[in-house]
Formats: sequence, structure tokens, C-alpha cells
Amino acid sequence: MDGGRKQDTGGNNGPYLPERYHQRVHEKQRKRLIQKILIAGSITAIVAVFFLVILGTIPGIPGIVLPDASASPAVMPISAPFTQTETIPPAAPGNLTENITVAATPFIARGSGLQTRAEPDLLPLEKAIGLIRIEFPAPAYTIASVNLTGQAGQRLYEFTILPGQGKETPDGAYIFIDAINGNPYTPGQESARTTADQATRIARNAFPTIKPDIIRVRYHNSPDMSPSWDFMIMQENATLITGSLDADTGRIGSFTHKVSPSGRPPVPVLSLPAAQEIANKTIATGNRVITVSMTSGRYESLEKTNAQVAGRYVFQYNRIVQDIPCDNDGFTIAVDSVTGEILDYERRWADPENAFSIASEPLVTKREATFAILQKAKEIAPQSISSVQILSAGLQWKDRHTPGTTPRPGSIPLAWKVTFDDDVIRAGQPGMPATGWVDAQTGAVLEMDYRH
Repeated sequence: MDGGRKQDTGGNNGPYLPERYHQRVHEKQRKRLIQKILIAGSITAIVAVFFLVILGTIPGIPGIVLPDASASPAVMPISAPFTQTETIPPAAPGNLTENITVAATPFIARGSGLQTRAEPDLLPLEKAIGLIRIEFPAPAYTIASVNLTGQAGQRLYEFTILPGQGKETPDGAYIFIDAINGNPYTPGQESARTTADQATRIARNAFPTIKPDIIRVRYHNSPDMSPSWDFMIMQENATLITGSLDADTGRIGSFTHKVSPSGRPPVPVLSLPAAQEIANKTIATGNRVITVSMTSGRYESLEKTNAQVAGRYVFQYNRIVQDIPCDNDGFTIAVDSVTGEILDYERRWADPENAFSIASEPLVTKREATFAILQKAKEIAPQSISSVQILSAGLQWKDRHTPGTTPRPGSIPLAWKVTFDDDVIRAGQPGMPATGWVDAQTGAVLEMDYRH
């Protein structure tokens, strides 16, 4: 602008302003320009700091650490779900294998214990996620967060596991694996009489025909159950066998062996009597002298199979105490109708001999017990009493109780177990009868499971 002009900057027709006014205008404009430059510079600096903070949460950016423990955990974006074979050096025989399929979770909250620069001896986080996914696969479970922590002198990855698709939350919801070798870890496992290495060897030796790539064992201890080691046997990224063994005795209590329907013949190769002989030998092997009786044997199709392929035989055995069968204690064994392999095994044998009362001649007859159950059924569903049918009635030990508890001496009663159904049960869930228990000495109805 020319200071000698006698016109206002707004145009030729504007009023005349003295020179000192023009100088004031120039000064104000200069100050405003400086203020704008300072504001723009501040905004640029704030944006730069913001991007530095964001970059600090991404692994591989040197010199940046995550917020301290007082800050909220940042969300670590892991690449979209993928399947990739990665090499993991095994830390101990029978625990890790060379090939792990890693299926990453899209978003996991990352705790303050994790830094962007991984400690050189730590298992990479992506591989730790792949290992935890073996036990808690997606979408049945969700990994909500992960942190690096320590317990009992060990460096641990701590995962928060949430349920999905009807699955229950695991005990505690906090699941640990060793951050060095990737082995599962549960607080308190140091006190188990059977160590993790021993549990791994027991699981391996129980299935000599299988050459596993991975055997994972995790200690399980809750107030309502005896301590145990749960194990998984894997081959070529597929879980072949899952099971559980007693953490005190090392005895395998149960397992399930999955078989593929592919290549199986349409009809059984083994007969039911031949399969029963295999089941009998299985019980005799590894069990001291015991008395059982087979209460049922049936043929079943393979689960989740639409094709016509040979299935399995399932046998139920009841424990016998004082010549009377137990209701709960015993065995369930499934035998492959093609190969004769044991596909399912469950040993229920928790009660000591002195927990059972002394069996004496019952004072209550079968007829009286049945009448007591009918009277109780009439109270519960009077509209259906005319259609009730008694299916069975027999003397048994009523030995079902809360898992993990040891019944007091003489506390397990001898009772009449009466099963029945009615028109509602037959129309809704046939094969799922109601059950009633009557004390064999007093005639009292001890329990009634009759849902309407």
C-alpha cells in the first residue's frame, strides 16, 4: 500500500484518513499475522507429538515405549486374521513343536508391561497368541487383552479370555503362558504332586501309536474339583486327543480321541461282543482289582457326520459295592467299530469304600417306593398323572454329590431309583425320563427330577 495516497484502502470513494491511521492499521495487521503464524506452529507441534505417541504403540518403532502402569492400555492393531506356518524352537520335549499355525486376533488391548522393543529371549507376541489359540480357539473365545507380567519367578504372558458362541468364561478369565518357552502356566501348579513334565510324559506314553507334534498340558485347580492336568495332543495343526489326568496320582481320568469320517467303511468291522471285550480289557489294564457290571452297550453314529460311515460302540459300567451298583461311579468307554481303538474313556471312581452305608435288607419295597414317586409326581404335575409310565425301579447307591467333595463315612444311602415319563416328556424329549429317589430304609423321597 502506498502511504502517500489520500484515500482509504477500501476504495477511491472512501473517506480521507491521516497517515498515522494507516500506520496503526499496518501495525495491527502485522500483529494479527504473527499471531496466526504462532497458532499454526502450535497446531503443527501438537499434531507431530500426537503422531509420535500413536507410533509408539506400534511394535518395531525404536525408542518409543508404551505408557506406564497408571495409564489405560493402548489398543494394539494386529493384522487381519491370517494363517501362517512359523518356526518356534521347542523349549522342552513334548511341549512345543517346530510348526505352529498362528491365527491372530484383529484387536487386542495391550498392557503396560509390554514394550515396543521385545526382550531378546521372549517368545514373540504373535506366536504367544497362536499358542493360546490352541486352547481357546476363535470364535468360541475372544482374547480381550494381553500383558507381560511375572509370577513365581517366571516371565509370563497374561491373557484375558472372554467367552463367545455359548462358551463359558474360563476359570479366572486370566490365562498365562510362559513368556520364554510358551508352555501353559497356572498359578499354584508348583504344588502339584505330578509335575507338568511328568504329565506330558504320561499323556505321550498313553497313546504309543500316535507321534504328536505338540502336547500341551495345563494345570486345573478349582474349589469344587480335584486338581488335574488337562492335556491336548496335536498332529499337523489338528487336535487328535484331549483329556485329563489326576494331578495327585497321575492317573488318566478321561480322554476323547477324534476320528475323521474320511475313508471309513459304511458299516462296522467289529461286532458288539468283540468291542465289549476290548472295553473290558481297557478297564482291567491300569486299574487294581475292582468290581463293575456293564449296564448298557449300544451302537452310535459318529458325531457331526451326514455320510453313511461306521460309528462306535458305547458301553456303560457301574461300580459294584456290597453287591449293589452305584449310580455315578463307574466307566464310560467308546470303541471304534472299525479299528477297535478307544475313542472315549471316562473313569468315575471318587468315593472311598467307607463312604457307603452298610447294606441291609430294605424296609421299603419296590411297590412302596414306586407309589411314593407317583404321589410326588401328582403334586408336581397333577394334569399329567394319568399318563405317567414307570420305566424302571431298582436298588442303587445314591452316590452323586458335588464334584471335589469327599462324602463322610456311611453317608451314601441305599435307595430305590425310579425312572418314569409322561405324555409331555414323550412328546417333548423322548428318552429323557424323569427320576425319583426313595430311601430304602425310611421311605422318604430323597430327590425328584421331574421338570414340567
